[in-house]
Formats: sequence, structure tokens, C-alpha cells
Amino acid sequence: MATNKKRITVSLTEDQYSTLEKLAKEKGFSKSAILALALEDYSRKELEQKK
Repeated sequence: MATNKKRITVSLTEDQYSTLEKLAKEKGFSKSAILALALEDYSRKELEQKK
């Protein structure tokens, strides 16, 4: 099943980029997948706080 995905550009500090690369390698995910998972987690936590 194909999904429509949007492409974005993100600017990170050297430290943020290093952390992202490390997490991606450790978890076996792409950097894009790590950022998408982080956004989902952040959104879920924000929704819970608003309840």
C-alpha cells in the first residue's frame, strides 16, 4: 500500500544531528523515521496534558 508523504527540510545543530544519527544506527531506523516517531510521541504527550 503506497502512502503519500511530504518532504521537508530541517536545520539541526551539530549535536542534534549527531544524536539523530546515533539513534538511527542504534535502532536500525532511518533518520526520517526517528524524527517521525519523535513527533508522534511529542503529539501524544501534548494531547494527554491537555486532557
